[in-house]
Amino acid sequence: MANAMGIIAYTDSSVYVRGIEKYRPLAAFSYVGRYRLVDIPISNMTNSGMDVIDVYTNGDPKVLFDHIGSARHYNINNKHGHVGIIPVFTDGTPAEYVTDIQSYWNNLYNIEQDRNDYVIIAPCNFVYKVNYADLLQQHISSGADVSILYQDVNNAKDNYINCHLLEVNRQKGVSAVFRNKGVSQNAALSLSTYIMSKKTFVDLVKKAKAYSNLFWMTDILNLVAEHGDLDIRAIQYFGPVFPIYDLKSYYQSNMAMLNEANMSFFNDKNWPIYTRTNDSAPTIYFDGGTSQGALISNGCEVSGDVRNSIVGRGVKIGKGAIVNNCLLLPDAVIGDNTLLTNVIVDKDAKIIHKKEIAGYEEEPLYIARREIV
Repeated sequence: MANAMGIIAYTDSSVYVRGIEKYRPLAAFSYVGRYRLVDIPISNMTNSGMDVIDVYTNGDPKVLFDHIGSARHYNINNKHGHVGIIPVFTDGTPAEYVTDIQSYWNNLYNIEQDRNDYVIIAPCNFVYKVNYADLLQQHISSGADVSILYQDVNNAKDNYINCHLLEVNRQKGVSAVFRNKGVSQNAALSLSTYIMSKKTFVDLVKKAKAYSNLFWMTDILNLVAEHGDLDIRAIQYFGPVFPIYDLKSYYQSNMAMLNEANMSFFNDKNWPIYTRTNDSAPTIYFDGGTSQGALISNGCEVSGDVRNSIVGRGVKIGKGAIVNNCLLLPDAVIGDNTLLTNVIVDKDAKIIHKKEIAGYEEEPLYIARREIV
């Protein structure tokens, strides 16, 4: 069991998924038709033996309260642990400007009272699989004050814009944490995962709060790294990572799971991703409805042709419709004889009047929640 409490953090406004984030916080985003993004870090933590987890959210928390509930479906012992949801307290300030430091500050007493000696902070916008108990042991063995998980990438000039990069020396020491402005192809991409003692965490929160009301955790880590106040080390991650930082990357991260190797990595029976169960009927195919190379969730009614797409629960696809390279969120309705290509259709949207809608793989078209087209 990992001697650490888990914190699932939210991102600042520079990482924003246009359209979809208007209706729910990033943690509540649908993923691969079945999960929500928050399921991935919670499952990583519970599989690692962590049983005290706080989910911080700067959006409407209602959907997370409904989805997480008692957290029993995450294989957590509720007698000894919990998964809590902590929304921001805006005090009249727009939620996107309330920093993670401010949220930690508001909850600092409870954090200090926690029985665990270490803190592990993980994001929702990087989908990866990792044993945090192993990372914690690496952190302790290194003697570092803070450890940051990262991955070497060779396409940072056109991707991961506004995500954080690390300046790492040969000894894996971190001397800076900064935003990607698309300057270099090769970079050390921060996975926004931090490991430190609870004392170090509390000290950083207090120092950041005293320094600036607009400081985020990345800001205070960069400050202490530049000044050499703390020993910050980088731990390299070698597995697949599916990043989400804008609409395009959200679409691509989902569609990547149509690759069998990616889905096998993600859907590992030895490292399950837990989620809230949905007792709906199996999908039914009417009138010659077919699917090929697609992930179709439960409760769907398919009368058309679905190709290379991900279809959420309860979606209805009409007779003669062709759905190609699309991401359909739960309860969407696709009318008869409709042709969709490279389109994201949000929850409860209805495509019933317009018969041909197409986006691009590099720029998918987004149909908003409850919209009628």
